[in-house]
Amino acid sequence: MVNFDVVHGTKYTCEEDKGVMYIKKTTLDYHTENIGNPAKSNITPAKLKLLELEYETAKKKYDASPCGKDPERDKCIALQQSMDYTRSSISYFYSKSDNETAQRETANLEALKKEFEKSKCGDKIGEFRAEEVKSILGVYNEMDKKRIEEESKYQAKQRIFFGALVVFGAVLIVTMFGKKE
Repeated sequence: MVNFDVVHGTKYTCEEDKGVMYIKKTTLDYHTENIGNPAKSNITPAKLKLLELEYETAKKKYDASPCGKDPERDKCIALQQSMDYTRSSISYFYSKSDNETAQRETANLEALKKEFEKSKCGDKIGEFRAEEVKSILGVYNEMDKKRIEEESKYQAKQRIFFGALVVFGAVLIVTMFGKKE
């Protein structure tokens, strides 16, 4: 289900976000055109300004996101999501014993698979996933690096403390035995 209030601005939601932007723009245009006509629009000028602000904010967020920067990748991700949704629908229809609809959805899935292969989306999705894994790995590498540095600092302080304790003890023993002679 698409949430029509939020633009996520992630690489995974570009097509969905584009749909949200279209709906926001269409709604804004309709109410702007029919603001004085109570039969078509009962929106107030204040609410119209709020709609404009929401649209502008969503558009800025969408423009700042990675969406639209690589349309082929966005299309491939959308195809992948459509195939996943269609697989889920097929399972649902089979579970409800609606074999006719399930067969139609299976044919639709085959068409999506052909388009996916024709567009060479497997490679693009693979590259995309590799980028995402690499970025996640970078975050965890940084976390590990900080953790190891903190542990190393702690261990170094611990060694210094115990070293100083041993030296202090040795000095104390030498001074105790040194004064007795």
